[in-house]
Amino acid sequence: MEKVVDLSTFQKRQRKEKEREKTLTELLKEATILRQGMEEIKEAVKVVDFEGLRRVFDVRLSNIVLTKRDVGVDFFLCGNYVATLLTEAANAPPESWYAVDYFIRAEEENDPAALRQGANVCFLIYAVFPPRGQIRCMRLDDYEAMGRSMYYGYYGQTGTVVAYYMSQQFKPMAEITKECVKELK
Repeated sequence: MEKVVDLSTFQKRQRKEKEREKTLTELLKEATILRQGMEEIKEAVKVVDFEGLRRVFDVRLSNIVLTKRDVGVDFFLCGNYVATLLTEAANAPPESWYAVDYFIRAEEENDPAALRQGANVCFLIYAVFPPRGQIRCMRLDDYEAMGRSMYYGYYGQTGTVVAYYMSQQFKPMAEITKECVKELK
């Protein structure tokens, strides 16, 4: 018999002191520098290590974000986060592809990091591996809803700003990520 997890029992964690957030101007400068690096990447993509792979993702995501009309700090922070997420996924796949496993672990171990991991799995399924989402007779919209919810829950427990932005920009960032991955093929 399945166990019902009551999400209202999660304890709110003390929020970590905020790191100094970059301004939009600083993020635009950084994205412009990355965009200039796009030319060298187009010439020959040679990824020697995972940091090189992260840079490729970062450059491509920043380039796509720069071409969008409504550019804000949230998209740049999410782009950096997604670049790291894609690199980590390439290095080591998630321990489980079932998002519900992370809800359960977060509840049982009182571990907000499990919510982030579950949200990351939902994002990867939604943006990069849509056929994997159909394994448990779920729709992609279900993964979007769960991913948004898990990112927001993680934000609520830790105060990590990028988690809030990912919860708000889940679908647009997924579309940007799809475009980025498509360019790599």
